Amino acid sequence: MSLSVMSADSHMDLIYLPPDTFTSRMPSTWRDRAPQVVERDGRKVWVSGDAVLGPWGVYGPGVTGGRRGRILADAGFASGKQTRPSNPVERREDQERDGVEAEVIYGIIGISRGLFTHSGIADHETLAAVYRAYNDYIADFNRTKPGRFFGLGCLPNHDARAAADEVRHCAELGLRGTVFVPWGSAQPVWHEMWEPLWTTAEETGLVISFHVFEGGAATVGYAVKGIQNPASTGSWTVVAPLQMDEICASMILSGVCERHPKLTLVLGESGIGWLPYILERLDDTYEERLADDLGLKLPPSAYFKRQMYATFQKDFHGVRAMAEIAPDNVMWGSDYPHRDGTWPFSKKAIEEQFRGIPQAIQTKMLWDNVRRVYRIGS
Repeated sequence: MSLSVMSADSHMDLIYLPPDTFTSRMPSTWRDRAPQVVERDGRKVWVSGDAVLGPWGVYGPGVTGGRRGRILADAGFASGKQTRPSNPVERREDQERDGVEAEVIYGIIGISRGLFTHSGIADHETLAAVYRAYNDYIADFNRTKPGRFFGLGCLPNHDARAAADEVRHCAELGLRGTVFVPWGSAQPVWHEMWEPLWTTAEETGLVISFHVFEGGAATVGYAVKGIQNPASTGSWTVVAPLQMDEICASMILSGVCERHPKLTLVLGESGIGWLPYILERLDDTYEERLADDLGLKLPPSAYFKRQMYATFQKDFHGVRAMAEIAPDNVMWGSDYPHRDGTWPFSKKAIEEQFRGIPQAIQTKMLWDNVRRVYRIGS
């Protein structure tokens, strides 16, 4: 029996957005700072004011490198002319080719901190206005294929009230969830200043997601003193999903989940193989060292199982471990159209990962969980 599949982690990157995404949606007062596409040195790039945000129509440097890069290049993702992910007809063609019936879509990750070594939008008010325009855009995009596209909104991270206001705006637009960037935020996620954000998300029922690859790296990264090295970049790519461990622990131990029992949280593209250890260590550390100070009513792992979820694309051992520990809390995603993902071989990746896993568990991880989390009807 074939299984229905929905991606809990796909993408709509800045590089593939229509050139007028922001200029057509931001008030004229933002004319000079609204992201727009211009030609520089024979290539089209996104700019905001004096900052170059990244290329247009080309998925990153070295896109043709390696097996995945060659696949994307052959499909036109490196042409500098095609923007398949933002074309609803072509995007659906790509998903049908991959056996994916619907998608949760993350958007413009990296625009605040720089994309592919380019500049980010540093001004808080500008970034908030850009996010609002994007949220208007993705709501329109979702409506092009009802039941197929579930793009998420983006939240400012410099002010809790501004973030809460944008959650309300996203709810009014009909979005099912939003993305919050904890790296570079005004305060860490455990700080009490974010209470208005968690309260508003709980009241509106919108999911709050955190996504990897926004945080940079401490000892590995794109460049050190101007020197780039494939091993350094590769190391960052390998370890980046584990950035979510701090977010997971902070949200639970700070009492956010206890104070907001109806708040739903997602660790985007985090992978799941590390979760069994973290959940075990959370409970053990809490009981042995933290219980008197924190006074949580439940073991930390219970909060995870009640209201936190994680996505993965290829995680053979994680699937088996979480099938036993918390099968209701993990969701598969293709990561389309990124090189780290499984498109256009998702059927093969799913078959290999789920071999020997009971069909009821497969159905949860591939379909039921994501639709329950984002309140999507059958």
